[in-house]
Amino acid sequence: MDYLSKSAGFDRRFLLPKKMPGFTLIELIATMVIMGILATSTISNYSDFNRGLRIFEEVKDMSRKIIYARDYCTARKEKFYLKIDIDADQYSLFYQNNSTALLLPDEGSHQYTLPVYVDINATNIAAGGLEFDALMGEPQSIVENATIIIDDFTITIENPTGYIHVQ
Repeated sequence: MDYLSKSAGFDRRFLLPKKMPGFTLIELIATMVIMGILATSTISNYSDFNRGLRIFEEVKDMSRKIIYARDYCTARKEKFYLKIDIDADQYSLFYQNNSTALLLPDEGSHQYTLPVYVDINATNIAAGGLEFDALMGEPQSIVENATIIIDDFTITIENPTGYIHVQ
C-alpha cells in the first residue's frame, strides 16, 4: 500500500487516476462555433477578393486588346474604331470604314462579350464608336478623355495622345 500511495497520478483513497487536464465538451463546442464563424467570414471575404480579381483580369484583357488593335491598325496606316454596346456588355473592333471587322491574330471574332458579373459603362464614346486616326493612333472627335468604367475599374483613353491606361 505504501508503494501505491506514493505513486504519482493516483488518488490515495480510491486508487483512481487523478483528474486529467483537458477541455470539457462545452469548451470544445464553443471553440468549434467560434472557428465556424471565423471560417464563414473568411470565405466570404475571399470570394469577394476573387471576384475583384476576375473583374480586374477582364479589364486588363480589354485594355490589352484595345491597345493591340490600335497599334495593329496604326502600323498598317488604317483607321481603328472601338464600339461599345453598354446594354449587351460587349465591345467590338473595326477598321478602315467603321464596318469592316478587325480580326486580331489568334482571335476568332471582332466582338467580345464580357462575363455576366461585369457591368460596363462608357463616357465620351459616341454610338458610332470611338475613331482612332491612321497615323498616330490618336482618338478623333472627342474633346475630353474617353472612359470605360467596369465596376470599380476605369479604362481611360486620353485625348489627344491616345494613351490608354487602367485605374
